[in-house]
Amino acid sequence: MPRRIAMIELRDVVLQLRRGESIKSIHRSTGRHKTVIRKLKALAEQHSWLNPATPAPDEAEVQSAWLSLPSPENQKQHPLDALHDDFKRWIADEVSLVVMHRLASKQVPCSEPTLRRYVHRRFKLQPEATVVRIAEPGKVMDVDFGYLGPVYNESENKVRKAWLFSARLRYSRKAYRCIVFTQQQAVFFQCHSEAFEWFGGVPATVVPDNLKAAVMKASWEDPLVNRAYRNLAEHYGFTISPCKPYTPQHKGGVENDVRYVKRSFWPELKERERNFGHDIPRFSHAQSFLAEWNTTVSETRKIGKVESCVPALFATERALLRPLPATRWDPLRYAIAKVGVDWRIQFDKAFYSVPYQFIGEQVVVSATRSLVRIFHSSVEIAVHSRATHLWQYQVVKEHGPPKAAEYLATCSKGLIIAAYEAGRNIGLMGEAILADRAVDGIRPLRALVLLKNRFPLEAIDAVCEKLLSYGIVSYTSVKNELVHSAELAAKELPRFRFARQASYYQDAASLREVVHG
Repeated sequence: MPRRIAMIELRDVVLQLRRGESIKSIHRSTGRHKTVIRKLKALAEQHSWLNPATPAPDEAEVQSAWLSLPSPENQKQHPLDALHDDFKRWIADEVSLVVMHRLASKQVPCSEPTLRRYVHRRFKLQPEATVVRIAEPGKVMDVDFGYLGPVYNESENKVRKAWLFSARLRYSRKAYRCIVFTQQQAVFFQCHSEAFEWFGGVPATVVPDNLKAAVMKASWEDPLVNRAYRNLAEHYGFTISPCKPYTPQHKGGVENDVRYVKRSFWPELKERERNFGHDIPRFSHAQSFLAEWNTTVSETRKIGKVESCVPALFATERALLRPLPATRWDPLRYAIAKVGVDWRIQFDKAFYSVPYQFIGEQVVVSATRSLVRIFHSSVEIAVHSRATHLWQYQVVKEHGPPKAAEYLATCSKGLIIAAYEAGRNIGLMGEAILADRAVDGIRPLRALVLLKNRFPLEAIDAVCEKLLSYGIVSYTSVKNELVHSAELAAKELPRFRFARQASYYQDAASLREVVHG
């Protein structure tokens, strides 16, 4: 391009033009592009350099005139030129490039890298001076998710979107990484627990992104942290420092780590899988290879500015991490529920009873993996075991009004509760009986529940499981199977006896000895 040509070469072209040589001949002799020669000829005509009567220009004159030409980059039309005035205003207001992209893309669709290049070229932005933060060992851990691509999950027999969870210690750069299929709260918290156990300790501060699993409302001044995430922090003893909105450099280390995994691990995994004949990576292969790659590749590289590797740095940081608590955190979930007229609340697609005196009141539900606690005005009013399947009823009969027991013994809801109390498969059989809309299922359901007075609950539950596996839904079939099994167990097998007494066989043996003796 013109800006890269030596000024002495340009003056030589001007002198050849003064001698009347053609553009074609100058191109052959100098090797300069014809477009450059044409521009230089127009410039020479503008300054009267081609007139033999005028003195020939020196190198400084040619240089000054050549550099005054508009830059080819500035002559090109760019779609974002339509927002030129907007960009000038945003730059004056010190709007970040992230926000500029969000505002500009509403009018002119473009990627963020394209916008960044455009702004830096057109407006010659000077890079801001930054302060390098010196990370102290054991102090900070950054966490983030990053999308990898499609992965085939063998257990579900389907293709899922795979995400990388990365928890990276800022001092040693040691990172716990795993592949997940969702960014939901339960997975987010479980990854924290696994990371702490993998590190063998807990850092003083954790810096998460502003995802809903961690932060309910992002803010520069006072972010609102999710209550459950607070409980996790209190259990492990770390401080939450949410990432500042639109400031990814706040946790730039883990951002770079996610990018590094996507550029290094992921392409190699896909290539390995293609060698096995898999167009889409298998989840089990991805997990095992990630563990291998983490040890053999990631942790063996030297950290450029400190001239050391991850294991050496972590050996220092490991001793300064806080000790793990005695037990892994059992995640708490909170919800607000209203007590219905049937003195029950609905939580996580299951039903739980509360004392009937609280009908119509709002209550707070606190749930772990195994326990559901219900509070009213900070006072615990009910405790239940966590339901094991959808739409299960967890009912304490004492919670009901005085005539509740009589009511529960006759209504479908109460009979289903009684069936589930007897056994899970008995409850499923009861729901299947009620699902038949053509025939009233109350009477066979009541009879199913009353079978507990005649047969062991384990036997009834086993028979229901067996019949349901065959698609058989019938009280009569359950009863007949139980009766048949009981009859078989009651029958005594006939005793086998020889037609001849034992002495007969003893005498025969003696006779053979005499004959053959």
